[in-house]
Amino acid sequence: MALQLIDLNTDVQYIDVDASRVPYSFSIKLTDRTYTFTFKYNAEGGFYTVDLLDVNGNVLAFGEIVRYGRPLFNVVEDERFPIPVIIPHCITSDSISEITTENFGRDVKLYLHDRKGE
Repeated sequence: MALQLIDLNTDVQYIDVDASRVPYSFSIKLTDRTYTFTFKYNAEGGFYTVDLLDVNGNVLAFGEIVRYGRPLFNVVEDERFPIPVIIPHCITSDSISEITTENFGRDVKLYLHDRKGE
């Protein structure tokens, strides 16, 4: 599968996460559907998780671990899931290889990738 960053008028598309507000929820429209994301931090394990709900409040994913460079919601996908592939990574530094409380939402963002080429 070839992934390509979604590029609209040369603006890099990503979902803005404010890690300082975690745990928190927000709704966002991706393509033609609105989703609610809930981000939490697991202090014992040292990682972030995300829940994904559809516009009707139905849980599509619960407790998905946010891993650097790995697509979110990749294990189970169907037509209810967001069309763009969402991958947490940093495009400004090659030295980052994991998500931390210091870099999530700042350097590491949830970038939207086009599914073309599947």
